[in-house]
Amino acid sequence: MSDGFSVGRQAGIVIVTLDRPERRNALHPAAHHALEAQFDALAADDSVRVVILTGTGDKAFCAGYDLLDNLETGVMEIAARGFGGLTFRTDFPHPLIAAVNGDAMGGGFEMALACDIIIAARTARFALPEPKVGWVALGGGIQRLPRAIGTKRAAEIILTGRFVGAEEGLALGFVNEVVEPGETVERALAIAEAIQACAPIAIRASKAALYAGLDQPDLATALKSETYPLAQVVLDSADAEEGKRAFAERRPPRWEGR
Repeated sequence: MSDGFSVGRQAGIVIVTLDRPERRNALHPAAHHALEAQFDALAADDSVRVVILTGTGDKAFCAGYDLLDNLETGVMEIAARGFGGLTFRTDFPHPLIAAVNGDAMGGGFEMALACDIIIAARTARFALPEPKVGWVALGGGIQRLPRAIGTKRAAEIILTGRFVGAEEGLALGFVNEVVEPGETVERALAIAEAIQACAPIAIRASKAALYAGLDQPDLATALKSETYPLAQVVLDSADAEEGKRAFAERRPPRWEGR
């Protein structure tokens, strides 16, 4: 454990576990900065295929900012790259899966929303309760939630600060799948393994194109291949050739990542 989190690895799958159970995995300044350095290192590591983010225990994924630490120290600070060193990133190259084992409050919800896929325990709850303590959820929650579920539905959640259960999150569309408590990481690993079976360069290009397409001014622009320069690199890659050969020879592909 280092500064409130731990890191494990299974082949190309990295599991980052928020580990401050005595504070419901809420993050203090040291954790924000240490997590930023960790995510920087993971982003630069081409051997990483998927990153899973979860929390210790079954009560909380992350309760947000550690207000008790703020009251004790007088310091209020997050990292330059956002809450948990994650939420201001828009170009993290590897797929991110949030295995939400318990409550995701404030910045914790923002960290989950910064991930590409959210697996939630049936008992998990989500909220952006900042207005209830005189704050605003500017760590990405106000920006990402309406993009995920639409402005009107997001507005009601943001302006009331209410709890949203896992099943409601699934119905709204920001949760991908609801599982039984204790099974979030297991399910996230299964998805990560399915991603890892694909060509690394194709996954990076697909993720980049997914989000770049949403940012285009119109569908016609979004459909232009030149909008996604990495896509042509993929088509010309050794892995694209290997994928065709493996399919023709009815064998698993041997990816080189180039």
